Amino acid sequence: MENIKLNFLKSIYSDDILYHYTKASTAIDYILYNNQLKFNAALNSSDPVESSKADRAILYSNVDKEISHEKLKEGNELARYLDELHDNFYMICFCKNKKNSSFSINKFNGNEELFGFTKPRMWDQYADKYSGVCIAFSKKKILSKNENLFQLITGNVKYKSFQDIYHLKYDDIQGDYLEQVGLPKYKKQLKKMIQKSFFLKHKDYSGENEFRIVTEYDKSKSEYEFVRGQFKAEGPMMLDVSDCIEAIFMSSYVNNKQKKDLYEYSKNNNIELIEMRWKHNSISLLDYKDDMKTLELFFYEK
Repeated sequence: MENIKLNFLKSIYSDDILYHYTKASTAIDYILYNNQLKFNAALNSSDPVESSKADRAILYSNVDKEISHEKLKEGNELARYLDELHDNFYMICFCKNKKNSSFSINKFNGNEELFGFTKPRMWDQYADKYSGVCIAFSKKKILSKNENLFQLITGNVKYKSFQDIYHLKYDDIQGDYLEQVGLPKYKKQLKKMIQKSFFLKHKDYSGENEFRIVTEYDKSKSEYEFVRGQFKAEGPMMLDVSDCIEAIFMSSYVNNKQKKDLYEYSKNNNIELIEMRWKHNSISLLDYKDDMKTLELFFYEK
């Protein structure tokens, strides 16, 4: 049975909504329990274009030019600086709705692909092979809650060909330019270029329609972890998402214990809980809380 109200679909089909796919156990035990999302290092990305470090060289137009020890030192310092930027790049990834300014939602059937919670590859790859959840957040609420806690860089991912990425991602250090502008200015310029590269992916990923929240790792803002009976300093950095959740989309393959936990959380926090029901030729949406209320009334009357 499909019992989703049109007003809900219209509210969720918004530029403000960001979707995060994850395992049901991760959602229940960490995200919902702690009201936090974890920043993850780009170095841990399975995409080698993102995780691989550049093999940088310091290039000069005149190969016979004698380079002073001081200039070599500056070039090496710049190379280390760029490597550290890459190492300290941490991010949280979301999907967006596929917005069409001239389109107005009047039903779900026939418009499934416009929503960020209906991406089969995301359910497969990030939501435990269709057995997890997709959490809908308010972007405005997240950024407002965290803008004074972190130096956040946010933006949409741009999808490019390999050749475009090759030209857009910074590689070698230009020694002539370093001598011309000096180390501080070159550092500042390169940092902006590196930050832009954090939002590049190959165009084969374009279906993800990704939005990222990025920051540099700062151990003073990291969490302590309790691991095997001991506190571990310099743990992960966490994004506060308390009161930022707009809805939870739960796979019909989630186990009964997890469904109960998600139901209790959504009921206690007045959040929509939608069950994604997979069919041989489509998907349907079920207002799980409303359905549970009907069942509870039925058994109560009996």
